[in-house]
Formats: sequence, structure tokens, C-alpha cells
Amino acid sequence: MSVRLAFMTLKRVYYSRKNREEQTEMKDFLSNVWVRRAISVFGIVYFAVIVMLTYATFLYDLEFAEGREKSFFVVYVIASVVFLLLMVLTRNEIVTRVLSVLWLPVVFFLILFNMMDWVLIIPPFIVAAVIFFAAGTGSNVKVIMGTIYLLMYVLGIVAYFVLNVLFGGSSEETLLNENLDPSSSVYALYRNDFQHLCQVTSEDNTISPDGKYKILVYDVKNNDVGGVKIVVVPYDQDIELKFFTLKQKGIKKTISTKGIRGTVPEVGWTTNANGTLGVQFKLSSGSEPKFTSVIRMPDKQYLEFLGIE
Repeated sequence: MSVRLAFMTLKRVYYSRKNREEQTEMKDFLSNVWVRRAISVFGIVYFAVIVMLTYATFLYDLEFAEGREKSFFVVYVIASVVFLLLMVLTRNEIVTRVLSVLWLPVVFFLILFNMMDWVLIIPPFIVAAVIFFAAGTGSNVKVIMGTIYLLMYVLGIVAYFVLNVLFGGSSEETLLNENLDPSSSVYALYRNDFQHLCQVTSEDNTISPDGKYKILVYDVKNNDVGGVKIVVVPYDQDIELKFFTLKQKGIKKTISTKGIRGTVPEVGWTTNANGTLGVQFKLSSGSEPKFTSVIRMPDKQYLEFLGIE
């Protein structure tokens, strides 16, 4: 027994010393200035991804693929945590210190372009806030830039809501199609004619023959009687990715805003006597059909996120 006990003791001592040596080697490796500088470059990769995401959501509406939102959020959070740890590890490197100052303005615009879309906003905002305070940037820089960023966030977000109220008004638009929520008040208006609504708003009926445009029908609720709005948007400019689709926004041609709430308009594609492609619509069964050409679409409105159409 004594021999076995001595052997086990020697074994524990050996592995304990080996672990300490490995930890010392790892510590020496990570403390190497060139290793830290190399690791800090990974922060640029994550920063570039968020910059591209911000720019993409400025130009497009991000719509998650069905059933992919949770899986995207898991990957998004894990990546954010990993890159945050790498930046904290290299917080005294020049690359990380520079990024710590640039992060908050980028996330500010990400918030403006995706207001209330917490899945996109929260992970990079936490990364930006933590690395701003954790980085080895001088205290004077943190105080000055922190004050500027605080004012930018407060005044910017207040201005965002004010402009949306001024330009967007108080109307609430609901897209009419087969995915309309049965528990909503809008669904109750079209319940008796819902099958017809699904036929009118189906892709077979709303996508133009050349595949370039799509008709959208909205129910509009406002302080007055409301109405039904018919618009045409580009259809062939969307970008489909694994987790989501980037849908073109800011290009919209209004066909009619005079529809009656609860009444499904007749709408579809046709060509006039000159062979011009356009939308033919009837707002009610007793009205005359009208034709609107879509040969010229309006220019892209880049400030749509502020409610400006």
C-alpha cells in the first residue's frame, strides 16, 4: 500500500508540475507583444462585419428566413462574445484602442436603421460599450468621446422619433396577404372575403410578367376612416442569404390610396394599347377599372427609416 500511495503521490506531483508549466507557457505565449497584435486584428474582422450589416440595413430591409431567427441569434451572440474576449485580451494594443473609439458611432447608426429590432442591436451594443470602457485608451479621451457619444445617442434617438412622427404620421399600415394574423383587428375586417384576398395578393397575381416588380396591398389605419393602399415595389433586387433576406427598400410607386377598409380591391398586371406594362385595379365591385404605368419608378428614398416616403 505504501508503494502504491507513493506512486500516486508522485503521479499527482508530476501532472501538477506539468499543468503549471503548460499554463506558464500559455501565459508567456499570450503575453508576447506580436501575438497580441496578431490577435487584435480579429477585432477588425468583427468590426467590418457590423459595418457591412449597418450599411446593408440602411439600403435594405432585413427579413429573417422562416425558423432561422433563433439560430441566427445564437451564432450572433457566440461570435460577439468570442470577439469581445479577444478585444479585452488585447485592450492595450493600438488596433483595439482605435476600434474602441469607433464602435459606438457605428452601433448608433445600426440602432437607427433597425429601431426595435433587438436581435440585431443588443450584441454589438454590448460589445461596443464594454470595449469602450475596457480598452487602454487614455482617460481624457474616454471622458471627451463618452460625453460626445452620450449626447449623440440621446439627441439622435429623440430626433429619430420626432421625425418619424412628423413625416410618418400616426397611420398604421398592415400588409394584406395569406399570412395576416387571424387574431388581429385587421383580419376581422377581411374575414368574410379572406379567400378572395389570398387570391388577389398571391405571388402568381402580384409579381409582374417580367419578374421585376411586385404589387403590395396594405390596410391603412389612421385617425380618419383609413383605407386600402396599393403600391408597386422592385422584386428582383432582393439578396437572399442563409439566415435572412435583404429586401430592397426606399423604392415604391403608390398606385392608389383610396381603397375602402374591409373591401378587397381587384388588382393585377396588364398592358395598355401601347404595350406598356402597368397595374389595373378596381377599388370596389361598382367602380371603373383604372390603369397606372410602372415604366418609370421613383428614385430610391434613402431616408425612409425616418418615415420620409
